Amino acid sequence: MKLLNRFFSPALFKSLLFAFIAPLTLAACDSSKDVDVIVPKSESQSSDVNLKPGEGGGYIFAHMTMNNYGRLYYAVSRDAVDWTELNDAQQINTDYYGHPNICKGGDGKWYMLGVSSTGNHHLILWFTSDLITWRHRELPESALSLTGKTFDGLTYVNSEWFGAPKLFYDEASGQYMITWHAGVSGLKGDASWESRRTFYCLTKDFKTFTESKRLFNFTGADANCATIDVVIYKQNNTYYAVLKDERWPEHSPYGKTIRIAKSQSLTGPYSNPGPNITETSEWHEAPIIFPSPDGSKMYLYTEAYATTGHPYNMYSASSLENTSWTIMSNTPPTGSRHGWIIKVDENIYEAVVNAFPNENTNGK
Repeated sequence: MKLLNRFFSPALFKSLLFAFIAPLTLAACDSSKDVDVIVPKSESQSSDVNLKPGEGGGYIFAHMTMNNYGRLYYAVSRDAVDWTELNDAQQINTDYYGHPNICKGGDGKWYMLGVSSTGNHHLILWFTSDLITWRHRELPESALSLTGKTFDGLTYVNSEWFGAPKLFYDEASGQYMITWHAGVSGLKGDASWESRRTFYCLTKDFKTFTESKRLFNFTGADANCATIDVVIYKQNNTYYAVLKDERWPEHSPYGKTIRIAKSQSLTGPYSNPGPNITETSEWHEAPIIFPSPDGSKMYLYTEAYATTGHPYNMYSASSLENTSWTIMSNTPPTGSRHGWIIKVDENIYEAVVNAFPNENTNGK
C-alpha cells in the first residue's frame, strides 16, 4: 500500500484523470465534427396521435383557407376524421396559387394543378416525389383551350381559374384526365353558373394534350344539369364522377348538392347522376372522395359553403354504388376550403410531419 501511495499520489491521480477526460470533453464540444443530436418531441406533440410515429400511414389534407384563398396548407390525420394542422397553420409553399387537387401518377410522383397568381393566369403543373418539395412549370396555352369550339351551338369560355381543374390518373390507359368547368360566353351572375358544363382532355406527359371535349351528355330532367367541381374515382372497374349539381334549387330538387354519375369507360358515356348524397337544406361543393383506413368504406368530404365558417362535412358509404350515405362527425382543419385528401404510407407520412413541424403550437 505504501508503495502504491508512493507512485500514485493524489496529485498524480488527478493529473491522469484529467488527461483521460479532457479529450473526450473537447471532442464532444468540437463543432467541426458531425454529431447526431436527437431532440425529443414536446409532451403535447407526443400526445397528438396524428404527430406520433406509427405503422399504417395516414392522410394528408392539402387545402386553402377561408382567410387566404388559393394558397396551399397541409393537415394530417391517422383516421381521416380528426385533423392536425402542420407548419403552425401557415402555408407550406408560398408560390402555389389555385385549387389544390393531388393525384399520384404512374411514375410514382404526385401532380397538382394551379394557376399563375398574376397576369392572365396561365395553367401551372406542380409535381413532387415526396409531398415536401414541389416543383412547377407552365403548361402550354393550348391545354384546356375552348377557343373556336361550340357545343350544342353554344360557345364556352374558361374563367381565370380555368374552372378549378382536377386531375385523375387512369392506370388502365396510362393517361391523366384533366376535368374543369366553363360557362357560356356572355352570361353573367346566376345565369352563368347555371350554364356551367364539365370539359376534359387527356395527356400522358403534360406536353401534348387531346382536344378538349364535354364530359357529360345527360338526358331527361338532367339534360340541363350544370356541373362543377367534378372528380373522378375508379372502383371495381367502374369510373365514378362525383360532381356538384350547380343548378339553383328552384330549378331542380338536386340543386347545390353532391351527386354521382358512373361509366364503364373513363371518357364516358356517363349515366345520369344518382340522387343527392348531401342534404338539400345545405349547399355543398368541392367534393373529396377517398377510402377509409381499412378500405371497407368510402369517405366523402364536401364543403358546406353557404354555412357560416364553410365547414367540411363528412359522409361514408360501403361503396360508390350506394345511394344512401351516412353523415359522420369530424374535426376538419380550421377554416379549410377547397382541398384534396390523399392516403400515404408511413414513410411519407412521417417525413411530411417532420418537414412541417408545429414549432410554436407544439402540435395544436
